[in-house]
Amino acid sequence: MFRHFCILLLLTHAARAQLIADWDAAAETAVVFNPDFPGSAELAAYYAEQRHIPKERVIGLRCSQEDSISRGEFEAQLRGPLLQLFESRHWWNAEPPTPGKPLTGDGISSTTTPSSKVRVLVLMRGIPFQIRRAAQKPKQSEEDEASVDSELAVLGLNNPPVKGGLRNPYFDQQARFPHAQNSLGLLIVGRLDGPDDPTVKRMIDDAIYAEQTGLLGRAVVDLAQKTGVYQEGEDWLKNSAESYRRAGIPVFIDRSAEVLRDGWPLPDTIFYFGWYTDHIVGALASPGFRFKRGAIACHLHSFSASIIRSHDRAWAGPLLSHGAAVTFGNVFEPYLALTLHFDIFNKRLLEGFTVGEAAWNATPALSWMNVVLGDPLYRPFGKGIGTKLGEGSDRDYALYQGMALRLAGEPDGHIKTALTEFAEKRKRPRLLELTALLSALQSKLPQAIDLLEHAESTTQDAAELLRLKLYRAEMLRRSEKADAARKLLRETLGDSRFKEQPARTAAESLLKDMGG
Repeated sequence: MFRHFCILLLLTHAARAQLIADWDAAAETAVVFNPDFPGSAELAAYYAEQRHIPKERVIGLRCSQEDSISRGEFEAQLRGPLLQLFESRHWWNAEPPTPGKPLTGDGISSTTTPSSKVRVLVLMRGIPFQIRRAAQKPKQSEEDEASVDSELAVLGLNNPPVKGGLRNPYFDQQARFPHAQNSLGLLIVGRLDGPDDPTVKRMIDDAIYAEQTGLLGRAVVDLAQKTGVYQEGEDWLKNSAESYRRAGIPVFIDRSAEVLRDGWPLPDTIFYFGWYTDHIVGALASPGFRFKRGAIACHLHSFSASIIRSHDRAWAGPLLSHGAAVTFGNVFEPYLALTLHFDIFNKRLLEGFTVGEAAWNATPALSWMNVVLGDPLYRPFGKGIGTKLGEGSDRDYALYQGMALRLAGEPDGHIKTALTEFAEKRKRPRLLELTALLSALQSKLPQAIDLLEHAESTTQDAAELLRLKLYRAEMLRRSEKADAARKLLRETLGDSRFKEQPARTAAESLLKDMGG
């Protein structure tokens, strides 16, 4: 049964994949490194080799080794030399386009056509990422600080204004970048940067690995229960969860105001999106936590990427240190509405866009504050969703996804019935767990509790069993069955099988929060 419906899905998604497979982004990519920064040249060469980018498009620019530079240094060391190089190598067909309009305008206008020879710019570790503020007490939205990356995204514009940002004409377009309207003169800019050289090399390797083997696992969405002017961010997260559900990706939503608690088990995490603390804490900071290869993770905070070359400060660097292949962030205060919109990003990525395309498509402002950390050519769903059969534990995720897609148009209960029957027949507790997450996502907590308890009866693995009990206790708590949740947690903590399990910390914390 599994193979039959997965083959059907392969055929179903082939047409969609064909529609979006019409751009060889690597063939239109240039790489920039800093010869004065140790390791930058070697990383650039390694990336170019892996992505088959010719040596003539690997560019060394001597620039500051500091994270932050002045506007004058940016113009002299980066923007000016790159413009000259684009022109001397005929990477523009004609004169670059005219300046874009500010955020209050209608978009970036252009009457000339740059060549398609270079549309993607990859900045390697060693290129500065912040342009410092020069103006004193600027008006809101007229700040002159910016990320290097966002300023280089408008490299093709003649003398774009320094104050404030520019409205991004590519924002929320359904077309892939080469076919987008009113985006001439723009570049997709990604940054392969992070706490150290081995992390960056691993980011490159993991992106290619996930493209080849498939990105299968679960998503984690961490709400903060914000309202009022912050409701928009909550909506992005909820919409992202719905996109995952439709794509057949299991989702766990943390609905508490605080970040996910220390030690909370999050196996096989391929997506994480949440907010709102200034540095990494909680489950993702746990020493034993590791994202799955190829994972994409972001914690929204105004200064999440103000520091990116650290293992334990802010969010961007630590997320990469814990195994994420891609993250995003802001180098200065971006204002919520102008930061990357999670829901648009996830929608585009699942449609088959590259990480770079999806990220800039989801960002309303250019010449502003954001950075994309990871391989912008990374395209985890370029062959469509549900096209990988999976091996080992991945088989459960592939099976879940296949059934979710195949039964998408049928009543809600059909997928759960099919998954439960298969899980019972094959004795697959993880599949029961994933079905429970679907019930919880749909606020059908009694179903989720029953499925988790059923899964517990089918496994003897201590780590898996503790995780199932923890999730069941959480669902009991959400169901306002506090007494039952406390009883379950006390029994769990008294079980010698779990004495050395890292997730025991989460059980202790949850019980304490519930009054013991």
